[in-house]
Amino acid sequence: MLIDGKHQGGRAPYGYRVVDAGPHPNPRKVQEGYRLRVLAIDELAAPAVERIYAMYLEGLGFKAIAETLNAEGTACPSAHSPKQNRHRSGHGWQSSTVKAILDNPRYTGFAVYGRWRKVEELLDPENVAAGHVVRFRRSPTSKIVRSREAAHAAIVSLEDFTRVQLEIRARREAGLRDQTSRERVRVRTPHTYLFKGRVRCSICTRKMEGAMRRNTEFCRCAARTLAPGASASLEHPPTVYLRVDQLSTRVNDWIAKLFSPEYLDATVDELTAAVEEDAPADRTEADLKRRIAAAEATMWRLRRALEAGWDPAEMTAQYNAAVAEKRAAEAGLATIERPQRLTPKEIRAMVDQLGDIAQALDCASQRTG
Repeated sequence: MLIDGKHQGGRAPYGYRVVDAGPHPNPRKVQEGYRLRVLAIDELAAPAVERIYAMYLEGLGFKAIAETLNAEGTACPSAHSPKQNRHRSGHGWQSSTVKAILDNPRYTGFAVYGRWRKVEELLDPENVAAGHVVRFRRSPTSKIVRSREAAHAAIVSLEDFTRVQLEIRARREAGLRDQTSRERVRVRTPHTYLFKGRVRCSICTRKMEGAMRRNTEFCRCAARTLAPGASASLEHPPTVYLRVDQLSTRVNDWIAKLFSPEYLDATVDELTAAVEEDAPADRTEADLKRRIAAAEATMWRLRRALEAGWDPAEMTAQYNAAVAEKRAAEAGLATIERPQRLTPKEIRAMVDQLGDIAQALDCASQRTG
């Protein structure tokens, strides 16, 4: 169990699927008709798991992540695999589902056993004859067993999983003052605000939130959400409002100035440098390289088992599955298309096509107003 980390049965975690890996290594199990079963990455569900971890590290909570996934139409675990989740409705993501995924260490590629223990509790401690009920409780850390080596392909890196656990603990232990001083993160709203998450209050330095009043868009900062006794609350008005239309006029003037002949060369240089930054393809490349590394680790583990005297016939299916995973990732790596990098000349040509930048911005503001 500690060395090979075999799948012990049960439903596969969301993001994985159970596949056949050949004959069972235990001769008695083979006689009884058992087959070796291992976890393989579910290509449809694994990206959702990665995104859940990324959104939590960006600052979103369990409920906000669930609302985002539901708004985007991402299938929840019971909707994705209804046959193995007959006890659930499949109507959408719940905050408890997100928390369970963030708490599951199996996404790091290691097999984990004994996270939960079965406890029998008396219905009435004073009347034993009333019977008992079976409940599951979290096991203490000393009772949890983790395989020494990776047992299956990882969806989340061990570093990201550790960061999430530390963040969960920090949020749980934070007091009221710490909670109210946290940065505001994006929240799904029926209206798309122009400067969402971009404007800060000059008094308390917090991000201002979008608000609509009498069909006019404002950036708002309310003093009631400050931590009790905070120094900023002494001089903070009950509510600070900033009209978005007045702010957008100033911003348009500033952008037009950047593209004026006096500042155009410096602006083109800044845009060229921004284009050269990491593209989304870089993240895909990193994910594929991680899958290749995980497959190579599995192949190395199986080779070591062969050297230790294991039956080659029992290892063939697992080794072939690892080779197939590596080849699939390598094929994906070869198909990555890098975005075309714009040259300063091309950027300048695009600017020239826009003509008067100030007039173009004013027309755009009128269409969106």
